Amino acid sequence: MLAPRRPLATKFKYRLLYLGDDLELITALRKELADADCRVVACSDHGSAILFLKSDIPYQELLIDWEWRGREGLELARLVHTLKHRSDLTPMLVAATKLTRYMVAAAHKAGIRECSIKTKDMAEVIKVTSRLMSGTASQLTQGLSSADGPSHG
Repeated sequence: MLAPRRPLATKFKYRLLYLGDDLELITALRKELADADCRVVACSDHGSAILFLKSDIPYQELLIDWEWRGREGLELARLVHTLKHRSDLTPMLVAATKLTRYMVAAAHKAGIRECSIKTKDMAEVIKVTSRLMSGTASQLTQGLSSADGPSHG
């Protein structure tokens, strides 16, 4: 007896790599970004995260959850900056509570330029992620480096 054939995977225009294990955030991201033709790839294993980052799989954004591994997540952001094929990847840090100035400074030192707080409805993370993805879309369609997006406030 032959195994049933799997349907072909749907191709997405954009991919966001989420390093963390917050199921509510994963669900919210997948729901909100589906219309933007964005695939959310979730990874909660440190070793697999390194493999994903070193692979040739294209990602347009990297979302690192502070509660997942704390400083180890920042080390992965530093790794991204050493990988030539990830030079256009946008790292972002999310946290359950407001980051201290020390944590923000450590994130910036690791190459993270966006930090966001996870709210109950994840609205702030979705807003910043969508803004970054729209900047990526502009870069992909125009072939130009986009300026910083509008401030979120």
